Amino acid sequence: MTTIKPASAALALLAFLPLKARAAGDSVLEMPTVPSSGPQADLMLHGYGPRYSDPRYRPEARQGLLLSFGLGGCSLYLSNVGPTRLGAADVDFRLGYGFSDRFQMFMDFTADGGNTYQGERVASWTWTLRGQTLLVGDRAGNGLNVNFGAGFGGLTYDGGYDSGAASPIGFALAGGLSYDARLAPNLSLSPEFFVTWHQVPNAPGIPDDVSSMYGVRLSLLWYLH
Repeated sequence: MTTIKPASAALALLAFLPLKARAAGDSVLEMPTVPSSGPQADLMLHGYGPRYSDPRYRPEARQGLLLSFGLGGCSLYLSNVGPTRLGAADVDFRLGYGFSDRFQMFMDFTADGGNTYQGERVASWTWTLRGQTLLVGDRAGNGLNVNFGAGFGGLTYDGGYDSGAASPIGFALAGGLSYDARLAPNLSLSPEFFVTWHQVPNAPGIPDDVSSMYGVRLSLLWYLH
């Protein structure tokens, strides 16, 4: 009887050891294989990854800081100069922000200059705040847009009896129809048909004059995400 009990205890111990080893092995296999230290380990443990790896966080094609520069030509009318329209060169600069593919806002500065038939150089300028929306387009950034806004504008003269003079500043309206052709992920070529109008205030008792122009310009447009 005394020899049976030690033998039974030894057999029970031998049977228990493999089960314990197997359990330990399973727990090792189930442990996550992450680095023990460093910034990479912190990112993995907290579930962080590249911002754009999730499509929900990718910026849209027209989203971000908006920057544009354009050159073109226009037909310029000045009621205080005469009934005939003048040919003029056009320069345009825009700075704004794209909130989505559907809507952008920007500040626009435009200057249009030409010569009158009397040889006087005259320039019309406007500063406007505009909103722009997409009429039809795709997610890559190509599409037809329309913009409209209001601000103020004025005239400057050079080469005549009032050389170096400038008119008072008046109320201005401006708008355009443009097409963005995406050349690169952040760069578009944008031809635009534009229309601009602004008051030219006169002294009290004299009706105000007006300046108006329409034309075409070609701009380079950047969206910086």
